[in-house]
Amino acid sequence: MSTRKTLVVIAGIALLIAMFALTFVSTPRVSYAQGPTATPVPPVAKLEVVAMPGNAAEPGAITATVSYVTETNPARTTAALYTNGLSNVPINVPVYLQVSAADPKNSGTATWTLSGRPPESKAVITNVTTITKSIVAKFTPDVVGAYYVQVTLRNAAGATSTPQFAFFNAGTYIGVTAGNCKQCHPSKTDEWAKTGHAMLFAEELDNKVDGPAGVAPSAAGYVTHYSETCSRCHTTGWYPAPYNGSGGYWDAKAKANWTFPTYKQIDDAFTKKGPSNWDAAPAGVKNMGVIGCEVCHGPAEQHVKNGAKVMATSLDSGVCNQCHGAAANHSRGWQLGNSKHQVGESFEEIYGPARQACVRCHSAEGFITFVANPKNQAAWANEEGPVGCAVCHDPHDDKNPFQLRVFGKPLEVTALPNAKDVGLSAICYSCHWGRRDLAADATVINANGAAGYPHYSTAAEMLSDTGGFTFGQTLPNSPHGTLVGVAPLPSGLTTPGSAKFLYSSPTDTKGNVPGPCVTCHMISGPTATDPNAYSVGGHSFNTVSPDGLVDYGASCKSCHGEVKDFNMKAKGDYDGNGTAAGVQDELKGLLNAVLKNLEGKGWKAIGNSPYAQVPTTADSKQKGAWYNFRTVFGVMWHADETGKLVGGNEGKAAAMHNFKRSCALLQLSLKELGALPAGAADCTK
Repeated sequence: MSTRKTLVVIAGIALLIAMFALTFVSTPRVSYAQGPTATPVPPVAKLEVVAMPGNAAEPGAITATVSYVTETNPARTTAALYTNGLSNVPINVPVYLQVSAADPKNSGTATWTLSGRPPESKAVITNVTTITKSIVAKFTPDVVGAYYVQVTLRNAAGATSTPQFAFFNAGTYIGVTAGNCKQCHPSKTDEWAKTGHAMLFAEELDNKVDGPAGVAPSAAGYVTHYSETCSRCHTTGWYPAPYNGSGGYWDAKAKANWTFPTYKQIDDAFTKKGPSNWDAAPAGVKNMGVIGCEVCHGPAEQHVKNGAKVMATSLDSGVCNQCHGAAANHSRGWQLGNSKHQVGESFEEIYGPARQACVRCHSAEGFITFVANPKNQAAWANEEGPVGCAVCHDPHDDKNPFQLRVFGKPLEVTALPNAKDVGLSAICYSCHWGRRDLAADATVINANGAAGYPHYSTAAEMLSDTGGFTFGQTLPNSPHGTLVGVAPLPSGLTTPGSAKFLYSSPTDTKGNVPGPCVTCHMISGPTATDPNAYSVGGHSFNTVSPDGLVDYGASCKSCHGEVKDFNMKAKGDYDGNGTAAGVQDELKGLLNAVLKNLEGKGWKAIGNSPYAQVPTTADSKQKGAWYNFRTVFGVMWHADETGKLVGGNEGKAAAMHNFKRSCALLQLSLKELGALPAGAADCTK
């Protein structure tokens, strides 16, 4: 065969193969093509410093055996210690770190390295096998200086993540007084000095907490309950041996050779039968006898003496959970851990210049800077972070009850130009509203303009008997906003030392106005043995358990009796389906009717904001109906992996906050659309 013919044959064969390949590719059901082996995708590692609460039951807890004095003989107990999760840490105290994969399906084995430490340090990093929820390691800085840790994740395919680093300063405590923090931070120090953080240890030593409250004596005859183990959360650097040496409370106590007072000495100080234990305490003990700057910002001796820029600040709740998430009777941190304020996905997405208007409520720093500059949006910090303890409560400022940043009237809620005083609930109103100027929107809708639509929560409007597009009608309202939490609530407790009013201190003779949000969402949760302990009520803010199986109706009881289902029976068939169902079901039926009618007029629901494509033929009635749909629906749906619209609140919250108004808004919308179901009971009057 000639070379030319051979080439032609080969070319012909190649052409046939190519044609076959084209035919093959056009049939997507099967494929025999073998491409190159995919390169393994390395994990993406996320490194965090762990704040360890002072809870002995916590996996990996830091514990020490301490001796203390009683009325009869010395005693010993095991005390749980804590860390604040910051980069500025005390020497001789373990530092915990955890690494996780951004994609849990692509995780791997961690390799930890203590890559940097002072020359004289003998610190090593080890895995913490007792903590199984994630990959955790710890090291103990043993001398003053800088340390840094490196970690990588290697997956089963052999791909390794980019190294992640954490840098630490290990130092020693100096104290607020000895460190003269006021010299450079006068306003913060002056504000802090008025808070319980500054005064609690001194007051407890002289029984100025239990004594004025009228607490009944114990079986042993003592009014005070205060022992040295309590002081671990009321002092600076409470690290006994073998974790001592950083200059904190136990070091100051040993240096001064001071003995903690007995129950009798504490009681006698209050009744004036004995001297003041606080006044008699050595200066070194007093210096560490406060919940001072260093508890939340780390040791400051090197900062004060050498100007080292090592002080740390964090809005992470782990700083507060050192003490406020340490035990069943100090469980606010546990409760908050079950709240969407702490774990909501929106806090991971709302950042960047295009989201500046959102950060006031979807960013920790954003909210704090909003409170400081409520009318200057450009001044709001734009950093990612959940709403934790120090976002609602100002650690330095005691001017409002519970150190709340907002109290009385809500801040910059344009939907409520004449907002009433709602006491403790004002901080809730400041975020949980529809973000709309109702009067301005009504003008735009009436002119068939392009109005915006309410945000995902209109609780403040509903509880203020306003909200929605009324089509010029006067609407009925449920009484929750005018009756619930409008005055201090008696606790009903008669035990000596108990608070006379809910959400108030035992010595408060007037009580705080809780407002409706606090009354219903922060009612005390069930007992510690209940499966939903810490998951509903209190600082979880949940009235429905996270799994959606339990409606917690403790706050409803005084008016409605036992309520175990928030979908309470409606007084009529308001959605016209032939059945008088629960209030939540009735609103869902009306919402579905509004949406179906709008879709019939060319509206199309979509999986993200603004959640509907508006046809060019839409008139003011349709726009008003959609405005009301958004007002009542609440948290909106989203598109799943298949594109199907799923989820959303479907009016459940609106049914609780103001059923009458919600029902009326939807019925009026259907009436204007010419689609009110025949036979539907009228709820517009």
